[in-house]
Amino acid sequence: MRRSKINKLFEWKKQSNRKPLIINGARQVGKSWLVNDFANEAFGNQIFVINFERSLEYFSVFEKNLDPNRILSELTLFSNKELESGNILLFLDEIQQCPNALMSLRYFYEELPHIPIIAAGSLLDFSFRDISFPVGRVQFMTLFPMTFLEFLWARGKDNWVSTMQSDPEAIPDIVRSAIYDELDNYIIVGGMPECVATFCQSENFSKVREIQSNLMYSYRQDFRKYKPQVDNDCLNEILVSLSTMIGNQTIYSKLTQRFTNPTIKKAYDLLITARLIYQVQNVHVSGLPLMSSGKQFKTYFLDIGILMFLSGYDTQTIKNMRIASFEGMVAEQFVAQQIISNDTPLNFWARTDAGSNSEVDFVTTKNNKIVPIEVKSGTKGTLRSLQYLIEKYSHVEQGLVYSRAPYGDDGKIKFLPIYLAGI
Repeated sequence: MRRSKINKLFEWKKQSNRKPLIINGARQVGKSWLVNDFANEAFGNQIFVINFERSLEYFSVFEKNLDPNRILSELTLFSNKELESGNILLFLDEIQQCPNALMSLRYFYEELPHIPIIAAGSLLDFSFRDISFPVGRVQFMTLFPMTFLEFLWARGKDNWVSTMQSDPEAIPDIVRSAIYDELDNYIIVGGMPECVATFCQSENFSKVREIQSNLMYSYRQDFRKYKPQVDNDCLNEILVSLSTMIGNQTIYSKLTQRFTNPTIKKAYDLLITARLIYQVQNVHVSGLPLMSSGKQFKTYFLDIGILMFLSGYDTQTIKNMRIASFEGMVAEQFVAQQIISNDTPLNFWARTDAGSNSEVDFVTTKNNKIVPIEVKSGTKGTLRSLQYLIEKYSHVEQGLVYSRAPYGDDGKIKFLPIYLAGI
């Protein structure tokens, strides 16, 4: 496995004013694996791991007080490792289980900044509600499921990735066709590392589905950890309903008929906090910064493979892509996931005038410029809304269209293969 975020960790290690790093992300996206892989390369595998879910004996080290010198001394004595040297990575895994350890990070930065510390955990955003981190004392990084490029790395297609990144137009037709075959695999498998590893080893979609089922079971078990509490049935119904509404504006009352809108909103917000879904806001494009234009928003899933599992379609149907509306939903989820995974803010644009139905799938920014994006599942499709936006707002220089059509560029609209989304 290879994760592009490891480059961010090397940048963090080199910083002169390095702070303890907190890696956030949903359960099972590969946080622990990434840190261990990084330690192997950057610290010669010199790492001391404390997993607060498995090793309860470490809680006592952080209970007495938050003095980092005492904490480090006790950990050094217990581990028999020279932690004070700063040459060993201290990794505090599942740190949400030990709030005192989470709070101690600020004091490590203030008093022992030479100690390299990485913390990671799931459902951390719930813990942050109860713990105040002084601004500037810690650094954050979010890890997402594996992108399509990372999936190709795992499949041994390093040369494809290099060409896609450096000169994508040079890819010959025979390779382009093979890339689309792998894209179809990725749509079913998704980017959850265990699913990717299993598929690479077996190429068995049924085994991948079993893992996705187990992942969803784990996520649903987490529901009872959410605060404030919301009925599990409400959370389940919202997840299933959202899996059929990708690309459409989200309306609370359409997510479930059994609960009130305030209850639905609370459940929806908790799923965002748990990072199982992402909200994409409607924005004005009259200038930067992009500002929300009202209450309209759309929703996308953490992972396209999880979305496919929740959709209930069998893998052969997904492979054939014979349902037009389903195909369009998949294409939008794919593009959204690739862009979000690169820490790029994602929005969309829709006219709010009464009777108007103009809408552009996504809007983002690059090099201080507004970039509208349309997604087409096939090779054809109308672009009336995108053309309208570009004509109305002269400062929007060019829009992008991701599809399975060939390359093209008319000056105002650039056409790119969908597999290049996020690159």
